[in-house]
Amino acid sequence: MTVSERICSLRVQYFQDSTPADQPCREENFIRREIDMALPVAETALVLVDMWNIHFIESWLERAIDITRESVVPVLDAARAAGLTIVHAPSPPVAAGFSQLQRHRPSEPSPTPDWPPTEFCRRAGDYAAFRGPRDQPPGIALHWDGMKDQLGMSSAIEVREEDFVIATGQQLHDLAKERRILHLVYAGFATNWCILNRDYGMRAMAARAYNLILLRESTTGVEFPDTLDGLMATEMAIREVEVQLGFSASNAAFIRACRGGA
Repeated sequence: MTVSERICSLRVQYFQDSTPADQPCREENFIRREIDMALPVAETALVLVDMWNIHFIESWLERAIDITRESVVPVLDAARAAGLTIVHAPSPPVAAGFSQLQRHRPSEPSPTPDWPPTEFCRRAGDYAAFRGPRDQPPGIALHWDGMKDQLGMSSAIEVREEDFVIATGQQLHDLAKERRILHLVYAGFATNWCILNRDYGMRAMAARAYNLILLRESTTGVEFPDTLDGLMATEMAIREVEVQLGFSASNAAFIRACRGGA
């Protein structure tokens, strides 16, 4: 059987804000459900988001390093063996270091908006007081600026010549159009930041009507003091995917599907 004929049968789950006709439509009755999804290998890509070597949040980086080695690498190996398209989306500064980026044109510069004023958009001058949360005291620059020059791909992730590297959502869309890809399987970091919000992330690609699947064990979000023990920020990001953007799947189900198992 050729790659163009192969099918990955993947068990996915979703969390629907609805109930059967014979059950009151109340929040306490919402449950996760599962379905089997037949994904043509030729129409499916694994998208690895922001697989970085460093981060200014030490506790998060420790967790991400473990997940990369124990979860993402086996997923990548299985996807390669199955013949899926491999796409690395490591953020524009990191992507710039890979020759594969040149396979697809960069996005055209956006026209300068005439409103709000440029100085306001930059939160400069008289508008400095309205800087965003990450720029308010003490600011992330205190920890981040000194390590930005070291930012690159995780050493655990091999970027092969035949892989693709993209820096923008438009490039991901162009690649998908060129290769007739309809299904995007996501892994990487951080669930509640870049996986959801990058222009090549799940919100943006859902708006372009792709079928999206997030691998639950191959991601982690940035947590907070009151969510860290149960990783609830990560869980809520996964639920947003399952309710509004697409589906999720376990690593075991994905690897089994790549190997041709039921």
